Amino acid sequence: MPTTSATISDNAVLSVTELTARIKQVLEQGFARVEVSGEVSRLTRPSSGHLYFTIKDAHAAISAVVWRTTAQRLMHQPEEGGEFIFSGHLSLYEPRGSYQLVVTRIESAGAGRLAAEFERRKLLFAQRGWFDTQRKQSIPALPSHIGIITSPTAAAFEDVKKVLHTRPAWLQLTLAPCLVQGSSAPKSIEAAILNISAMANPPDILLLVRGGGSIEDLWCFNDELVVRAIVECPIPVICGVGHEIDTTLADFAADVRAATPSNAAEICCPGRDELRERLPRLSSLSRMLSQQLDRLSRSRENLLQRQQSTWQRQSDARHYRCEQAEARLRHGARININRLRQPLRQIEKRLAPMQPGQRLQQQRWHWSDKKHQLTQALQLALQNRHRQLDYAMQNLHEQRWQLQKVRQQFALLSGKLFELSPEKVFERGYSLNYAADGQLITRVAQLAAGDTMQVRFRDGTAHTRVESIEEEKIC
Repeated sequence: MPTTSATISDNAVLSVTELTARIKQVLEQGFARVEVSGEVSRLTRPSSGHLYFTIKDAHAAISAVVWRTTAQRLMHQPEEGGEFIFSGHLSLYEPRGSYQLVVTRIESAGAGRLAAEFERRKLLFAQRGWFDTQRKQSIPALPSHIGIITSPTAAAFEDVKKVLHTRPAWLQLTLAPCLVQGSSAPKSIEAAILNISAMANPPDILLLVRGGGSIEDLWCFNDELVVRAIVECPIPVICGVGHEIDTTLADFAADVRAATPSNAAEICCPGRDELRERLPRLSSLSRMLSQQLDRLSRSRENLLQRQQSTWQRQSDARHYRCEQAEARLRHGARININRLRQPLRQIEKRLAPMQPGQRLQQQRWHWSDKKHQLTQALQLALQNRHRQLDYAMQNLHEQRWQLQKVRQQFALLSGKLFELSPEKVFERGYSLNYAADGQLITRVAQLAAGDTMQVRFRDGTAHTRVESIEEEKIC
């Protein structure tokens, strides 16, 4: 609570001016620097250049003023009905006996929160690989069909059409209408991208455009639905949202980022004059084509002749090699057959009395029994492994639960310790009082009228003198 060294006796009679002066001193010293958030109401801009308005919330209101020199330097101008954070000091206007907040700085209430959320989403989407240059698609050099994703009533749509009218006349333009501002805009933009990509004759390139605005106006282009739709779109996307200084997460995800909607239209297709410079003269082109056709025709005839001759020679050689190989195989086969017949006859005589069929059947039974035993052993081992794994997983879950419980207890104790820290005690309005000899004063009995003492606050120390002592009985 703000205090003043001036004391007023019960019998003192003050004039209005004296009372107002003392209230002004207490008020301006106690509220030399404050920050307050609220909604702007009853905003007036007189010819003097000063700004007068009311800051209100659901239950209270306070008058505020921005002097002309300060108003010229403000980064954010107050707007009727807008919510802002106001910094300044309280001042008392003595002729009317009313106080007001003299504002020295104005910040948008949602700017800091949105900026922090922007950086969080940017880091998250980058970790997912949505901004990697390797996945970006190249822009076709000469598209014939261009899709435009924007609001049909937006000025950006007219800017894009104006630029594309200077491009080749064969261009086909398809508009995918959507909302480009507000809470419903992300789903609308996502649906527009999906619908135009699913066309029977889809565009060669997509332009996602919108005019400039505040961070709140462009916030829909930082939504995960919009960024994912751009990343998964099979058609190259050029993003031209806002002015050159405006940046959204859609710009990072797009295959190409344009500074403005008009710049996006300029990038997607070269102009007519540029195309004329690229094309050679028709007469030179015709002569070049004729010469090229003649060379290709002669080369084709030569290739056909060489191919026919080569094929004939290779065919004759294959027939000759096949006949020789067939003769060698027949001769070798007869020799091998005669050589193998004699051992086979001897083997047949030796195997006849040994009944190979019965022995083979016994061997099959033996191996079948071994297979059955091995299968049972493997199943038993697998079951043991599963039980061990289940037991280990159960222990792991219990350990995780215990760790989470310890973390919660640690966080609770840390919060309590922080609340009991000296800095937090100072912030709640408490102070430490020391006598001139440095001894800590805990009772009023330690002081006498005329003593000096040091009062320590959070941000410094004040030197005071005791004017009078009033003791209170403590029950």
